[in-house]
Amino acid sequence: MLAKCANPACSTPLVYLREGKIFTMECSLDSKFRPEGPVLAKPKPARKVEHFWLCGPCSMQMTITYDQQCGMQVVPRNIRRACAAAS
Repeated sequence: MLAKCANPACSTPLVYLREGKIFTMECSLDSKFRPEGPVLAKPKPARKVEHFWLCGPCSMQMTITYDQQCGMQVVPRNIRRACAAAS
């Protein structure tokens, strides 16, 4: 359950959804979570949906990205745009 802003430097509690921004991230689970036993077909990778919230002031300056190596990261908005432009 969401309790506070996803920005580690912010401690604003989540009280109302009308302020800020909610992010939904679909992450793959490691194969170590797959049950052991005979595999009859190639299994689909397990997916997990997580929700993150940035408060109003943080959402104006930051966004949330997901990297398979690092996981969820709160980054400045201009960094995200610069990476997208470089691609």
